[in-house]
Amino acid sequence: MKRLFNLIKRHQHVNWTLADQAIVSGSNFITGILLARFLGPESFGMFVLLQSIVFYFNSFQSALIFQPMMSAAPQMAEVQRANYLHGVFALQLMLCVVLVALVATISIVVHALDLHIQLGINSNIITAAIAALLAFQLQDWQRRYYFVQEKPSSALLIDVISYGAQVTLLAVCYFNNSLNVATAFWIIAGASFTAFTVGFARDSLLPIFLHAQTVLKQGWRTGRDYLVAWQLQWLGTQGVLMFSAGAIGAEPVGGIRAAQNIVGPINIIFLAMENVVPVMAAKRFSHKGVTGLLEYLGRVTAFGSALLIPVLIILAVFSSQIIKFLYGGPYVAYATLVMWQVVTIFMQFYLRQAFFFLRTVAATGAIIRSGAVMSITSVLIALFTVEQYQETAVMAALLSGTAAGLIYALAAAYKIVQKLEHNIKPLADSGMDTGSLIGMETKS
Repeated sequence: MKRLFNLIKRHQHVNWTLADQAIVSGSNFITGILLARFLGPESFGMFVLLQSIVFYFNSFQSALIFQPMMSAAPQMAEVQRANYLHGVFALQLMLCVVLVALVATISIVVHALDLHIQLGINSNIITAAIAALLAFQLQDWQRRYYFVQEKPSSALLIDVISYGAQVTLLAVCYFNNSLNVATAFWIIAGASFTAFTVGFARDSLLPIFLHAQTVLKQGWRTGRDYLVAWQLQWLGTQGVLMFSAGAIGAEPVGGIRAAQNIVGPINIIFLAMENVVPVMAAKRFSHKGVTGLLEYLGRVTAFGSALLIPVLIILAVFSSQIIKFLYGGPYVAYATLVMWQVVTIFMQFYLRQAFFFLRTVAATGAIIRSGAVMSITSVLIALFTVEQYQETAVMAALLSGTAAGLIYALAAAYKIVQKLEHNIKPLADSGMDTGSLIGMETKS
């Protein structure tokens, strides 16, 4: 019993993180079911397209704020890290202002050209989507801050508030027959902002804008490369879905998202890794070099594979029954898409492991090129096949792009390992001083 207690205590940060991701992924799963059932395939498809735009702008936050922070902050001394996080928060607020202004400008242009009439989107929907973008960015910043500070229980608290309120309010609107696209975005905005407010009140981390310039300068090269990589990855995933909507219509897009949402609970593993693995990988690399990094990522990969394989097999075998039970009869026609998503999500798991390695050794150039391979492959396959094969072509394009990106990332990682083992500096293409980043000497 003592050994069991010590084991639980030693890995409590992982347990809290898994619990947090269970809340996040479970809530998103239920949200998808409620929206798909009540809105119907066509309106749900519209929500998916607008949500994809929101996700696109969130990629700026992930690249410029989270990726540099998750790798750099864990390696800093306590005082230095505190000043750094004050500056990161200031940078986050500045980014929110820029993104909201950018989206507002785009919406004005859309209205001026009367494109909103063709798309069936009114001003209330656009305003609600902008509010959801802003509130979600603030809430996501707060939870990432807690993970950097190794306070996953605090992240769990604000996620329970955010996603608990979101699911509850959506369910109320669902049973009152008052749920629509705009209402869904307003609910997401309100729940996210409430959670951020609670977290901010508990910790009172104030933004220090004088530190923001230093933070941006330190992380700009890394953030810039991540941003380019994220744009390419978005183009090869969400971008393909949006562009294909013009050929197949909004309803099949809703069917595709319904099939993807079936595998949604798998995100518990993915998001947990995103919050834990970069921090732990950076520490292992700093203390034990490439050997320690590879050993750690190998254990993560083996553990994740053992969890994924049986779940994915069950989802693939019983896809028709599951999709009918969750979404109803209109979505059964899209049950075959679940198989495509199962294989894609399995490859995405291994692609994440390769990216964790590349991020830790600051090989951002390789991540960019992998994203380029992914997007080019996905776009080309969708371009030449979507007219004939419709939604199946979209899923095939997503799978092929992921596979191509994985192959390139693994090849790049293998070359870097060979160079590191021979004490050759591997990161000339990224423009970063790896020695100063990880505290180790490199020799040419």
